[in-house]
Amino acid sequence: MSPPRRSQSALEYMMTYGWAILVIVIVAAVLYSLGIFSPSSSLSTTVTGFANTPVSSAAFTNNGGLAFSVGDLVGYPIEITNVTEITASGSKITILPNITVSPSQTKVIIIPKAFSSSTQGSHESVSLTITYTEPGQVFPGPYTSTGTVSGTTPTLFFPINQTFAAVSKLTITNSQTTATPSPFQQMINVTSSTPGWAYISQDFGQNVEFFYPNGTIIPSWLENYTSSHALWWVKVGSIPASSSITIYVGFASSSTNLFNTVNDGEAPQLSSTYAEYDDGANVFNFYDNFKGTSLDTSKWTSGSSIPSSASGSITVNNGIALTYSGSTSGTGGVWIESTSTFTQSQPFVWETLENLYGSSGSDIRAREYIWQSGQTSIADNSAYSWCYLVTSKDYGYMSSSSYTNQAPVDWESSPTSYVVPAASSTTDYTFINQEILNSSGFAFRQLSPSETLLNSNSQSGSNSDTFVLLFQASQDPQAGTTQINIGWTRVRAYPPNGVMPSVSFGSVS
Repeated sequence: MSPPRRSQSALEYMMTYGWAILVIVIVAAVLYSLGIFSPSSSLSTTVTGFANTPVSSAAFTNNGGLAFSVGDLVGYPIEITNVTEITASGSKITILPNITVSPSQTKVIIIPKAFSSSTQGSHESVSLTITYTEPGQVFPGPYTSTGTVSGTTPTLFFPINQTFAAVSKLTITNSQTTATPSPFQQMINVTSSTPGWAYISQDFGQNVEFFYPNGTIIPSWLENYTSSHALWWVKVGSIPASSSITIYVGFASSSTNLFNTVNDGEAPQLSSTYAEYDDGANVFNFYDNFKGTSLDTSKWTSGSSIPSSASGSITVNNGIALTYSGSTSGTGGVWIESTSTFTQSQPFVWETLENLYGSSGSDIRAREYIWQSGQTSIADNSAYSWCYLVTSKDYGYMSSSSYTNQAPVDWESSPTSYVVPAASSTTDYTFINQEILNSSGFAFRQLSPSETLLNSNSQSGSNSDTFVLLFQASQDPQAGTTQINIGWTRVRAYPPNGVMPSVSFGSVS
């Protein structure tokens, strides 16, 4: 008869405790979904105390929290009303869970900001006091259950209160013998073969965030994307010569929108509402998206010189258009110049997303100069650009035969064979105008909107003057129209010797 008795005991055991085992499995699954059991997000801990409210599965998490499951050994349902944590340094954190736990049931509690990045990767011991009541009982309390959780905090710290579905380590390597400037705008190219691509949300990029190992968010700006490629810029500090820095990219759930206008943003034309999430001003050394309907006079001054029978305008409407229609009565133009100044001794890259839609005729004069500060003789003038001061020659987008919605590149007063792509509307931005001023000289380039180099010219030389950025639509005494349409313009730091540091992606965890 003993075999049947053992079988009956086993069956009774499973019926009695099987549901409890199921609850434990469910709780473990919940904790795993929170990233608590991930090797990259937590380390083992030791729990002591908590006689009536047993604590288990405790872990310090990557986002600075302490997560644990709590049970009920009182014998009837309890309501946990208060949990207070006291760290080894004496800091106190209190949360009000207001959750009900039934006998042999467990619930997950997470204390945010349970430790700081200053203690990441170190041993941490915290005291917890769990305050609970016994609703419906003769003596409902409140009662307390105390104990200690000890363990090592993660070496990687997420931004506070942030949870990621996946994280990838990025190593940025400066191969040059000169450190990058600080701040430095680092290009991050991501392709469909890059680890983590599958985690990027369909509302492209809104769930992506870059951060340092201590959890500090790195300002980032999504410039463009396709179905297989995306380009971000991140603003980091100096990268030492012949050295590397480590940052991380986190991918939140696909439904999470991290975009804002402070540190996780995108180019103005990418948002359904123009510039809704544009944080370019916090990423680049100088930036404007010309949002709204008026020129930002803290960034620009404007001017015009319009002879009889000619016309000109500067129109801001979520972008800017400079338009000048000339006449045979004289030269003229309309322009804006930056209030910020720049020098060759501090090399920089000036880039503008634009097109020449609306331009027509055989005397298009689209001038975009690094221009000597303080000069007032501007209309249809080239004499104070850096290039002219060094070479006595002009450059820009200028036609000597008829063109529509585009113009050839003029370099050092000579037309070239390269013609910028024609646009189909004022917001069909067809190229990026790039001008570089570094210690050895000047470069005038055209890039596609996806940053592919289309055309390049350069001139060596130096000038110690102070310069501003100048846009001008102008013409000689001829009929025709010059129109420059701009989506955004920016200035970023020049990489050492023109070589952008490389980026390698680690595996996703």
